[in-house]
Amino acid sequence: MILALATAVATSITITPVVLADATPTFGAKCTTLGQATGTKATDLVCAPNAAGVLHWSRLRLSLNGAAPVAAMHAPKGTIEFYHWRPEDKAIFADIITKFEADNPGTVINQVIMSSVDYTNLAYSKISKDPKAALFVTSRGGQFNQFMAGNQMRDITADRYVQQNVIGTMLPPATVGGKIYGIPYQLLLNDPLYNIAMFAKNNWTVPTNLTQVLSFCKTAKAAGVIPIALPGATAGNAGQIMNSVMMNAAPDLATLTAHLHAIDTGKEKLSDPWFTTNVAGVYKQMADAGCFPANLTGYNDTSASADFANGKAAIYPTGTFQMSTVTTLNPAMKGNMGLMSFIATNSKPVYSGIYNDTFILSVNAKASVTDQLIARAFLSYLTTAPIAQEYALGSSQHVTIPGVDYTANVDLANTASFLSKNLLLAPRFIFNNVGTVRNPMEAALVAIAGGADVTSTLAKTDTQIQQGLSG
Repeated sequence: MILALATAVATSITITPVVLADATPTFGAKCTTLGQATGTKATDLVCAPNAAGVLHWSRLRLSLNGAAPVAAMHAPKGTIEFYHWRPEDKAIFADIITKFEADNPGTVINQVIMSSVDYTNLAYSKISKDPKAALFVTSRGGQFNQFMAGNQMRDITADRYVQQNVIGTMLPPATVGGKIYGIPYQLLLNDPLYNIAMFAKNNWTVPTNLTQVLSFCKTAKAAGVIPIALPGATAGNAGQIMNSVMMNAAPDLATLTAHLHAIDTGKEKLSDPWFTTNVAGVYKQMADAGCFPANLTGYNDTSASADFANGKAAIYPTGTFQMSTVTTLNPAMKGNMGLMSFIATNSKPVYSGIYNDTFILSVNAKASVTDQLIARAFLSYLTTAPIAQEYALGSSQHVTIPGVDYTANVDLANTASFLSKNLLLAPRFIFNNVGTVRNPMEAALVAIAGGADVTSTLAKTDTQIQQGLSG
């Protein structure tokens, strides 16, 4: 169950729906596992307390107001630009846009696509100067906050598709002061992918603690396989494994969040015992066990995805958002990717995996009234179940829209069951000071994974972070 940042109460069910149930449910019957739901349709059931406090299967309220989904808005004539960072989604968005334009003659939507790294660095400066950029995406955390601070996002709280077409518990990353400024469209599982057939052929067991991870790395390397294809030279994806390392690095979410906020504001250092032992120390142990490819700091995501797709690497430590890349490189990998709970501790874990609701779609508050109407209409179109399903199946992404059936995509179907685990909202995106704190920290961890000395690397990075924060 995804309960890391949400709880369920009798009057308001604030859980994320999952795929599996602890039993075949019957409306009104008793159940035992709080929050566990049967799917993402409005008629699905959730285990919740009734008025007497007894757990029963109840109807699931997915949307904010519990009402049925609404149809897409009509768009006026005109041309807008849609900025995003997923070139792999260009074709599927093009198909969706073609249908939208056919339904709205005289309306044109042009995609403007950057790499994820360029988008992180350049999107704000470009979009803030481009009034035609009526619809754009941001990532949860620092980038979203940057656009908010620039008053770049329109308040869409009152739009009916926001209230009725989106899983309500997915909206907090785009909510500020009770107002909604975007729709997190993707429900990502930021956990390592593993090659199911390779593990079966070699009689390997998926590791369930740190000792087993280190043992697996030695075994896989001895077999001539890259154990973990960490793309050290591609900053965005190199940082994903940090989510898994951090998720059980503290006894509870509050303690973990406190440590990360303290690092983000310079009140704690990377060289302090908590980070050195529980985060950097884990990277060091994995490096010593041969978990990562040679020349890690020069090993980019193009090489990592290709090595995993072609059977040269056992684990690709990014997440479900990379499944489409892998199957494009090697269609035989369809149905051959599993998700693993990357447990980087030998203590009993609190969490079994990472999720993130991101790819936040927002309307440019500084675009013209007409262009904003077009953007809102297209956004409403994306939140209709058939179109969200088309995007999900075409991009191999789980989405935050109810009523989507994933069974036609074997990779989504194989990994959707992971949603029934106790998952943590990705801690990597807690950092607000991305450029001055998170990026140097992740670079230090990659350096350590590549063999750099822990003490000197962290000390040097602490100095860099303090200078950045003070500047």
